[in-house]
Amino acid sequence: MFRKRNVSVVVLFVFVSFFLDQLTKLFAVNYLRPLEPPTEVIGTLLRLKLTFNPYGVFGISVGSNELYYVLSLAGLVVLGYIALTVKDRTGVVVFGLLIGGAIGNLVDRLRFGYVIDFIDMGIGNVRWFTYNLADAFITVGAIFLVMHEVFRKKKTE
Repeated sequence: MFRKRNVSVVVLFVFVSFFLDQLTKLFAVNYLRPLEPPTEVIGTLLRLKLTFNPYGVFGISVGSNELYYVLSLAGLVVLGYIALTVKDRTGVVVFGLLIGGAIGNLVDRLRFGYVIDFIDMGIGNVRWFTYNLADAFITVGAIFLVMHEVFRKKKTE
């Protein structure tokens, strides 16, 4: 049922993504201030701006704080099960990144009651939602999985 090789690869990528997420959040909290203007890294395209998000993805509220914990834990169980049973190595890596990102945001929520966000991207006044590396791992992983499924199905048809 579970593949031994998957366990070690998933654990490695969970650890790496979690570690990078927490390390960058520590940097953000120590070097950025919430009410100060953003620090430009690449003009207005990429800026660093410390924010605290008590809500869900993109700052959308889905109800009580307890609901965030329940949804996160349920998602982690499902992702963990799939990661340990998936057959291709790329999928295992992507699930490791997804799980590590989810754990990174869950740890923030448990420790502080909010998620630390600090990456601010956009052009001029047109900005994306402020996010963190965990969000990036989750988003890129989810997009990759969808694209992988779309192209895999086309090949088998």
